Amino acid sequence: MATKIDDEALVVKASRPAQTRDVATASFDSTPSTNHHGVLRPAAWLIPGSFLFLYLQLFIPFFTPIWTGGDALIWLDDARRMLDGEFLYRDFIQITFPGTDLLYFTAFRIFGPQMWVANVMLLVVGVTLAWLSYRIAVAINLGKAALLPPLMFLTLAYRDRLDATHHWYSTLAIIAALAVAISRRSPRRIAIAGALCGLAACFTQSAGFAAFLAFAIFLYWEHRNTSTTLRSLLHQEALLIVSSAFSVLVICGYFVWRAGLARFIYCTLVFNARYYGSFAGGSTWSGYMTGLSGFMHWPRIPGLIGFLFIHALLPLAYIIFFVRYRRRSGQVSAEHWRRLMLITIVGLASFLTIVPAPTWARLYYVSLPALLLFVWILQSEGRSGLFLSKTLYVFTLVLMVAFPVEKQLHWRAYLDLPSGHMAFLNRDAYEKYAWAASQTHASDFFFGGFYPDFYFLLDLRNPGPVPFVTPFEYTRPSEVQAVIDGLEQHRVKLVLWTPSLDMPENPQGDHLGPLRAYIRRRYRVGQNFTEFQVWVRND
Repeated sequence: MATKIDDEALVVKASRPAQTRDVATASFDSTPSTNHHGVLRPAAWLIPGSFLFLYLQLFIPFFTPIWTGGDALIWLDDARRMLDGEFLYRDFIQITFPGTDLLYFTAFRIFGPQMWVANVMLLVVGVTLAWLSYRIAVAINLGKAALLPPLMFLTLAYRDRLDATHHWYSTLAIIAALAVAISRRSPRRIAIAGALCGLAACFTQSAGFAAFLAFAIFLYWEHRNTSTTLRSLLHQEALLIVSSAFSVLVICGYFVWRAGLARFIYCTLVFNARYYGSFAGGSTWSGYMTGLSGFMHWPRIPGLIGFLFIHALLPLAYIIFFVRYRRRSGQVSAEHWRRLMLITIVGLASFLTIVPAPTWARLYYVSLPALLLFVWILQSEGRSGLFLSKTLYVFTLVLMVAFPVEKQLHWRAYLDLPSGHMAFLNRDAYEKYAWAASQTHASDFFFGGFYPDFYFLLDLRNPGPVPFVTPFEYTRPSEVQAVIDGLEQHRVKLVLWTPSLDMPENPQGDHLGPLRAYIRRRYRVGQNFTEFQVWVRND
């Protein structure tokens, strides 16, 4: 995309009438929801429209949750284990701060451990992110195009990653901090933004810490460009630090006290630094573009467009912004550039946290700031940018209708599971869960091997402290021994095993030898599936 900016979009001419406003130089008043005739603007339909769109992606009317799968099942089972009296970090291991576990634990205490809770959370997060992104778009004067970032986000990113995992919650906290601070950096707004960065860290520690650093860097940059006093800068930075630390302390303090500081630091910081990168695929550079094959068939062409678009956009949008800022920063309102710079620094910091493992899902989680900048770039591209904006507007509106219709007309089957009545739109998943439900009862002990999918949905007890095992350094020898002890203590009837667990890429990092020997000594193969074998205990 060309980086030349139309001078007519940048320079305010003295001959213009006072009531006309340029996209780049207009005042920063919020866009009202109605025009002077009282007719609702399209923005007034954003919340109900995004709610209906996501509701039909997540539920079969009226309230049957659609199975979404994903990593969220790990955190859902953590919360269920906490309901059973187990304690996070002490009795079972998690590598993130406790925000997600605590959120689901609280929801389950109120509503019970039901799968619809996660789907409702996805609905709330998606609608809130759409609205916040619209408010930020209004603040940077996208005008009629302010609806485009939330529409693109919902249809090209969020809809393809409906996984109620910790990443979306940290993203929501960071975008909320951005929305709070985008217009003014008053002491109260800085304190709120800092608290939200701390909250983001309680869901995904790397994302929250990166957002905190981004705000700190921006405040310093703003200080240098506005010639404020050093005392004012130090006051702002202190507010940011104290409010962020307060959020982390409030949410993590109890867990640190119960599990012990050393244990907490090992699980959430030391383990990630030492062993997370050994997990093949999704934890290294090799995860980049690996999801492409999943989009290479006709029904997923819109998803393929989103996949390629997001991969092209990050980090290109930030590079284009810095080029334009260097060339044109003196031709547009300084406040306008400050708002764009805040979005860029926060977005770039979020992007850098996933660079060591840039899977398509992680790119989606950090895509929203780049989408805002992309639409801003289009707005300064003259007629070509206007044409592309309108085209994307129509395209995303079509998807807002087509995706829910396709989802509701899709083949489906239902299961009554301990976690509630559920609709399955994936035949393989339905058959897998139907089989597991027929072989187990609620509260049975069960070991899923590499698959943590069954524990929460079927209310099955994991005999080990980890949600799954791997033939990498990611699974520690002490964890392997704890799994063996749990299998022996509870006489676990069924164990799932996959061929990949018998084929380590690096034998020196493989600690599963004792577990393989134990399973072959105590169990026999009972049934074969495409993804795994079912081993049945001999006695």
